[in-house]
Amino acid sequence: MKNINSLLNEISVLAKLDHPNIIKLYEYFIDDENIYIVTEICRGGELFDRIVEHEFFSELQAAKIFR
Repeated sequence: MKNINSLLNEISVLAKLDHPNIIKLYEYFIDDENIYIVTEICRGGELFDRIVEHEFFSELQAAKIFR
């Protein structure tokens, strides 16, 4: 239950944020088994896949990816 409360707290904080560099959370729903989070679409693929592909990023490269 502690993990659920921590997660719900994080969702609550994210829902209040409005910044161009932070993913927008539009809504969330909870049922007996799941929490569903509706966010804006983020294009560009998975960061993990890029890390595996390149093995190393300089600070400049990482900044460009996150931008």
